[in-house]
Amino acid sequence: MAARDIIFIAVTLFGVGILGFVVVFAGNKMADGMLNNTEINQSAPTREVFTIMKTNLNRVDSIFLGFFIGFILSLIITGWFVGGHAVFMFIYFIVVFIMVVVSTVLSYVWDQITTASVFGVTIASVPITNHVLSILPVYVAVIGLIGIFVMFAKPTAD
Repeated sequence: MAARDIIFIAVTLFGVGILGFVVVFAGNKMADGMLNNTEINQSAPTREVFTIMKTNLNRVDSIFLGFFIGFILSLIITGWFVGGHAVFMFIYFIVVFIMVVVSTVLSYVWDQITTASVFGVTIASVPITNHVLSILPVYVAVIGLIGIFVMFAKPTAD
């Protein structure tokens, strides 16, 4: 059922966003610590490795964007191929509404985690993730409506 896809997308985007945020924070903290340690970064190759590591950590946001786009495309594809009867549209709509409410809570949790003083300015490293998860209820509603339109508005083979 494609309504479960909405639940999966919202929860997985939140999980991937939190995981990426923590990876960026921990990786930058470790790389900065290693670059500031004179015993470790005495050689140019060592400094280069940690500099490359910091550069690659900025790609976590692009990975999140890939997940986001991939989930939307997979919802469209599965919605098209999964048969759905118009009677179930109401149930699908109720699931989307419940997920908008749940994603509001997830968005609030994201805001509380990312604005904690311990994380500092790490949020600046993940602008796409921050944008999507800050207004996750809007995206869940739009993705849910896309799923409804694709699943129930396709032509039937009668």
